[in-house]
Amino acid sequence: MRGVFITFEGCDGSGKSTQIAAVARELVVSGMEVVVTREPGGTDFGEMVRKVLLDPSGPDRNILAEMFLYSASRAELVREVIRPALDAGKVVLAERFTDSTVVYQGYAGGIPIPDIESTSRIATGNLTPDLTLVLDVSDPLVVRERLAPKSKDKIELRDDEYHARVRQGYRELAGRFPGRIKLVDGTLPRDRIERIVFKEVMGVVSERMGGRPL
Repeated sequence: MRGVFITFEGCDGSGKSTQIAAVARELVVSGMEVVVTREPGGTDFGEMVRKVLLDPSGPDRNILAEMFLYSASRAELVREVIRPALDAGKVVLAERFTDSTVVYQGYAGGIPIPDIESTSRIATGNLTPDLTLVLDVSDPLVVRERLAPKSKDKIELRDDEYHARVRQGYRELAGRFPGRIKLVDGTLPRDRIERIVFKEVMGVVSERMGGRPL
């Protein structure tokens, strides 16, 4: 039985890592095998690409080169981690996937969306998540407050206009794929977000794997 592939998306500081950790704990308690990964990264090659892409002191690059680097990391992650886990019947929780590239390098960066989608299909072998949860934080002040305690990476250091396009891009993408992409208000109290997210996750897991719906 094929496993379930669930991705978490949203602007930087939206709470993706926190929600993935909470969902993973609940799924393990429910008796499921879970693999947690992230983009860029998740493999030795991917972690090296991550450093190139996100290190604030790293080299500048044009947006097209950036898109290809993300896609290269993704191709390795799918082959080495995601597909083997799905083939083994596990639940894969990924922090970012192809939607991030569509939004950050497409909607915000200006690369034509069809070009990114074509490249992503090649990189992933047409792999599409069963569910994508977008943690939507509409207020940029909330994002700034959440990011303030940490050192910002090269993408996070981009200007407010760029990040506004990112947030709008996610909303537009959710409108294009309402069956797969679910917007979750990332400004709600954390425990309430956890309940919403876990209900969505268990709905898909139950449907795909015959698990017990909540």
